[in-house]
Amino acid sequence: MSSGDPGPPGAVPLFEGAAAWRADPRRAGAEGNGSGEDVRAATAAILERVRREGDEALVDLARRFDAPDFDPSRLRVSREELEARASGAGAEARALLRRTRARIAAYHDRQREASFRMDIGDGSRLEWRSLPIAAAGVYVPGGAAVYPSTVLMNTVPAAVAGVPRIALATPPGALERSPVLAAAVLAAGVHEVYRIGGAQAIAAFAFGTASVRRVNKVVGPGNAYVAEAKRQLGQLVGTDAFAGPSEVVVLADATARADWIAADLLAQAEHGSGEERAILVTTSRELARAAVAELVRQAEGQPNAATIARALARHGAVVVVEDLNEAVEVAEEIAPEHLEVMTRDPEALADRFPSAGAVLLGDHSPVAASDYGAGPNHVLPTGGAARFASPLSVGDFLKRQSVLRYGERTLAALRGDFERFARIEGFEAHARSVAIRFEAAGPGKTSVSGVPAPPPERG
Repeated sequence: MSSGDPGPPGAVPLFEGAAAWRADPRRAGAEGNGSGEDVRAATAAILERVRREGDEALVDLARRFDAPDFDPSRLRVSREELEARASGAGAEARALLRRTRARIAAYHDRQREASFRMDIGDGSRLEWRSLPIAAAGVYVPGGAAVYPSTVLMNTVPAAVAGVPRIALATPPGALERSPVLAAAVLAAGVHEVYRIGGAQAIAAFAFGTASVRRVNKVVGPGNAYVAEAKRQLGQLVGTDAFAGPSEVVVLADATARADWIAADLLAQAEHGSGEERAILVTTSRELARAAVAELVRQAEGQPNAATIARALARHGAVVVVEDLNEAVEVAEEIAPEHLEVMTRDPEALADRFPSAGAVLLGDHSPVAASDYGAGPNHVLPTGGAARFASPLSVGDFLKRQSVLRYGERTLAALRGDFERFARIEGFEAHARSVAIRFEAAGPGKTSVSGVPAPPPERG
C-alpha cells in the first residue's frame, strides 16, 4: 500500500487488498451527512428569524449574504422577467433544455403509482389512493456555479406526479448571472419563483411569509446550512434526503480501460467540496497501476485541478481485490451514490448491488450521462444512505390515502372479529363503538335499517 503524501494533482493511494483499504485512517468520517454545532446553531437562528419576521427577515438576510442593495419588491420573480432573462440563453441552449426535460419526464412517467379499489359487496369497498401533494418547493443553489440540471431533476418528478403548485427558490443574483438557469426554470414549468437563498429559503417554504406561500415538501441540494434547515424542519415540512458530497465507485476487471476509469473518477472529484469520494475497486493489479498513472496525467491542466486534488487526497483510492465477489462486497460496504460496473459481463453483476444509489452498467454508461438527462434522476442518497434510501422519484411527491366504506351487512358480518380484537388489546370503547351500531334492536329482531342483529357473543 502506498499512502501518506498525496503527491501531484490526481494522485491517489493504491491499496493491495480490501483489508489494507479498510485500515486507511482517511476513511474515518467518510460516511454520514451530519452538521457541526456552529452550523446547527446558526441555522436555528435563521429559521427562528424567518418564523418570527417573515419577509423582513428574508430581505435582511438577502442583503447580508447575497446583495447589499436587495429590493424587497424583487423577492418574487415575475413571469415576464423570467422570460426576458431566459431569452438570453439562446435558441440552442433552450432546445437542449427541452430535449433533456423530455427524456427525464419519459423515464419518470413510468413511475406513476396506480390507485386501486376493492368492491366487497353490500356497497362496501376498500380503496388505496395515490394523490399528489398540494404544493412542492424546490431549492436550487446559485453561488459561483449554477445548475440548470438541478432545476429539471427536482421539478420534473413533481410535475409528473401532478403537483398543482411547484415553487422554486434560488439566491439573489443567480438568474441574473445565468440566462441558462432562467431558461431551465421556464422550461420546468414551475408556478412560482423566488429570490431566496440558503436556509432562509427552506424556512420560508416551511413557515410561509407574506410573500411566500407554504409548501408541503421541500427538495433540492444546498450547502450544510440548507441540509441542516431541512433536518431541523423535518417535522413541519416533508424533505428529501440530506445530500452530502458526491461519490462514485468504479468496479472493474482487466477488460476495462484505465483512461476511461480515470476520467470518471476525476469527474466526480471536481464537484467542489473537497469531500467527494472517487474509488476504483478492481481485480487487476495492472489496471490499478495504469489507473493511478492516468489520474495524475489527466488531472494536469484540469480547470478544477485544485478541487480535484483536494478530494482525491482525502477520499480517493484504488483498491485491488482478489475476485469479483470481493469487489461486490467492497462496493456494498461503501453503498455509494453512483456505482459504475466496467467488467467483461456487467449484466451478470447487475442484481448484486442493492445498496447502491444508481448502478451504471458497462463501459459506455458514465455518471455524466445520468447527471445530464439520460432519464433517471441524479438526486441520489449519499454517505451510505443508499442502503435504505432511494433516488428522487415521482413517489416523493405523492401521498397515499386509504379509504374504507362498509355497508351495515358487511360490518355486521365482521363485528365479532373487530370487537374481539379490541378487547384483546384492552380497548373496550373501541369494541363499544362497533357494537353500538346494532343495539337499536334486540337479538332476533330487526334493526332500524332492516338488517337482522347478530346474537350476542358468548365467552
